[in-house]
Amino acid sequence: MKRYFNSIQKDDDNQNIDLTPLIDMVFILLIFFIVTTVFVKDKAMDIDRPSQSSEGNLSRSSLLIVITSNGQIRAGGEIISINSVRSWVSNRLSTDEMPVVILADKQAAVENLTEVMDECKLAGAKKISLATEEE
Repeated sequence: MKRYFNSIQKDDDNQNIDLTPLIDMVFILLIFFIVTTVFVKDKAMDIDRPSQSSEGNLSRSSLLIVITSNGQIRAGGEIISINSVRSWVSNRLSTDEMPVVILADKQAAVENLTEVMDECKLAGAKKISLATEEE
């Protein structure tokens, strides 16, 4: 009986947990999540912005309106008309100090830009900025 007990103790001392499959599984999961990650891409079009030497920092909580070179106005990822800019801005303004950023193409008509700026002012926006490109 003593011999049987000694053999059981020896077997318990020699048991180790093999971590190789666990490490392999972690690497496989890591590769899976890296491959399946969705990167956020701007839904807006490529805009050729005018350049400006002065640069200011804008907060993350700002409303973005895009004016393309052919006069199309995009707000919130959807195409809107000039008549609906005022209601779109007024519905999304959480505070009076929330900035509205207009991203206009260099080839966009100045008339479209001024109309959008006027509609934003009439909607109650106090801070209206024009996004430019760094020099």
